[in-house]
Amino acid sequence: MFLAATAAIVGALVGAFITWRLGKRSRDLASQVSSTQNHIAKLEDEYSRWEFVRHLAPRAYLAGEPPETQQIVLESEDEFRVSSVDYLTGTGKPVARQELQLQGKRVALPIDDQFVRSVLRIESNPWDGSGVIQFRFRTQLGDLEKDIVFTTSVLPEIKLGPHGRMTEFRRLVDPRSLPATMSSALVN
Repeated sequence: MFLAATAAIVGALVGAFITWRLGKRSRDLASQVSSTQNHIAKLEDEYSRWEFVRHLAPRAYLAGEPPETQQIVLESEDEFRVSSVDYLTGTGKPVARQELQLQGKRVALPIDDQFVRSVLRIESNPWDGSGVIQFRFRTQLGDLEKDIVFTTSVLPEIKLGPHGRMTEFRRLVDPRSLPATMSSALVN
């Protein structure tokens, strides 16, 4: 009787060990699936936050007519902050950075001709001095940061002023608003 009880206990232990050993792979797989599902949930949450920001990201457009100062205006439905603007060449090389502390639903940045000339010295059409400039704004909407890149074409113009004096200035033009024949003639 004692031998039968010992054999039953040993048989139960061996059966439990075999079951545990065969189930280890399933438990490891279940653990991996669980951690992968958690990771996917975090990514989906982050994606939905970025999708939300993408819809609320400020829109950029040009305002003003030369020889007066032109401005790049950023507008959004929600309040946002602009911490800096980088002046880039048409190919994306950084030339200058301007630190800013602008905030609101509508922010206007006057274009500094000094920075525009710096970019054109590095990359412009040697025949007429035209070129392409990219402005990269570092914006913050709530706790999320986003870079907004606004590309403009620069067309130099000369006007005859009073007493026969010539005035040179640079007109920034949004390529999205140009006719197709004119935009194809600009340097990219």
